Amino acid sequence: MITKSRPNKKGLTPVIAVILLLMMTVAAAGAAFFWFVRIQSEMQGGTESYSEQLSESISSRADVSEVDVMSDESLKLIIRNIGNSEIPVSSTTKINWLLKDSEQNIICNQLWNATDSLIVGDTYCQSGCDTNLPVKGTREIILNISNASHGCFMGGYSNNTMFYFKIDFAGVTATGGSFSKDPASA
Repeated sequence: MITKSRPNKKGLTPVIAVILLLMMTVAAAGAAFFWFVRIQSEMQGGTESYSEQLSESISSRADVSEVDVMSDESLKLIIRNIGNSEIPVSSTTKINWLLKDSEQNIICNQLWNATDSLIVGDTYCQSGCDTNLPVKGTREIILNISNASHGCFMGGYSNNTMFYFKIDFAGVTATGGSFSKDPASA
């Protein structure tokens, strides 16, 4: 009698197992590769955005070259743009003004109001806040803080009191300085 021999299936099972393991490894490596590429591109985009913001803020610089308390206790500031981009000083921007006394107590922390002198509590920009400050430009800005209803009123302080201030130009740049309430001008 002739017997048919069956093919040996025991030798085929390990080959299929190795092929399946290789396919799973390639699939896992491919998925990990695309995941890393996506994470890397997101991080690169965030870094590019941060570096753009940093270069803009570095290129914007303001300097207060002179501060005078005028006879009506309004404040005259001479501001120079020493950066490479315009500084927002127009009435449409939000400029924050922080004023401290000699003991570093905050007198006021408020926005300049460049459009309406009747808003109680705001520092009113009397002149110089009509347009942005151009590159390498200089501007005289007069802040009307002489009214007792304004939060930055200095009338209760004695002569020769030192004041410290910081101006934030809508987050583009900031500057600051100090001045004293001079008895000759008050």
